[in-house]
Amino acid sequence: MIRRQKSGFTLMELMVYMAILGIIVIVAGRAFSDSTKFRIRTQNILKATQEAENVATLFKADVAQTGAKSSKANSPQASTDAFYVSSIPTLYILPNPASGAGSEADSSSYTRTHNKNGQTGMDELVFKRMRYNADGTYSGVEEITWVAKDKVLTRSCKTIEGTGNEQCPDDNPATVEIADHVEKFVVKQAKPTTVSGAVSVLPSSNAAEKNFRLIPRYNEEDFRYLDVSPAEGGTTLSLTGFAPNYDFSSDNPQPLLNQRNGNQVFLATNSTSGDWKSLCKKVTLVPNVEYEISFAMPYSEDGSRMFCPGRDHMSVGFRSATDGSKPAGLEDFFFFPPTLPGASTGERSMRFTVANTIENVCLAFTFASYSPVVASGKIKLKDVALKKIPSSNYVFEENDSIAVADKKNVKALKLELRIGHGGKKDADGVSQPGETGEIEMVVPIPSNGPRD
Repeated sequence: MIRRQKSGFTLMELMVYMAILGIIVIVAGRAFSDSTKFRIRTQNILKATQEAENVATLFKADVAQTGAKSSKANSPQASTDAFYVSSIPTLYILPNPASGAGSEADSSSYTRTHNKNGQTGMDELVFKRMRYNADGTYSGVEEITWVAKDKVLTRSCKTIEGTGNEQCPDDNPATVEIADHVEKFVVKQAKPTTVSGAVSVLPSSNAAEKNFRLIPRYNEEDFRYLDVSPAEGGTTLSLTGFAPNYDFSSDNPQPLLNQRNGNQVFLATNSTSGDWKSLCKKVTLVPNVEYEISFAMPYSEDGSRMFCPGRDHMSVGFRSATDGSKPAGLEDFFFFPPTLPGASTGERSMRFTVANTIENVCLAFTFASYSPVVASGKIKLKDVALKKIPSSNYVFEENDSIAVADKKNVKALKLELRIGHGGKKDADGVSQPGETGEIEMVVPIPSNGPRD
């Protein structure tokens, strides 16, 4: 008979096993705790970032309309191209300061107060804009305020002209809390880009050069000679002798399809020898650059006042210096002369970009008259120029203090926003920061400034 020996764990072995198990529990518990904290932190970051993005999106949609001015005419009898502009002065901050008050004219539509109430990183933005009815007609002028105070961001709106509504009353401003736990709400102003700061292309790369010269294209296709005075050029040139497209025997304009008489003039060099192809100032237009054609048309007390849009034709654009054809993908800009004395200086500006490089083109004005009266009139062109506009490339500086007189030239604002989430108060009741979501966003405000 073999006696079986029974055995078990010794006390020492049990103590070792328990120690190992304790270590495993501690490590596993710590790993679980760290994982939970990491998950919570990640969720707080996502929540804060999402909230910051939502606020920034709302801010952009709201602020982008700063300075919006023109609306459709309220009168149903008005023509489709008539606009209501009586409220424009209301949209400026201070266009006409009182005499002797020491204030500067402020033709912008916003004010920015940095570190409002002495709170670092908490700004206030107040701006004005026009409100529209569903059909695009004028409804009123709103003054909207975004301000951060005690880590709470609010938006308020009041109607300062016209009839108020529930969202924007005309007595007590309607205030809405946009976000809390706001740790930073800073609005920066883009460095102003004025006309003088633009890069001049024509008539010269020197922006101070205002003299220009125009030469006619004629005896080619359907173009007739057009008299330009003075022929040697200047800051203001007069165009006369437009070719009529009018049947005097039947006393009717010739059908548009049968038009055979046009006039065209090109911005040219100062040389007097050669045709328009050799004398026109040739340029190359490149992508990713915003260009502006600008000129003025002083009022003339003559037949040009009888210009009829949709029948008579005036346009400015580019033509190939090789054959006079219009570049593909770049249409002309139509315009018409001022028809009321003193109502307008006839200032014109047209901005455009090109998708592809366009080489060897010249700036041209094209005319066609279907009225015997308009054909006998005089058109004046002043300060014709082509510029590169750097306003699309906004520059924001740390010290963005801008003179009041230059605020009208600010075309973008930059939002710097930081929102916290998951913060707690310590034993002394002081709030401690949690996880944060931060966003920076540039908001163009192209309508800020006079007459935009």
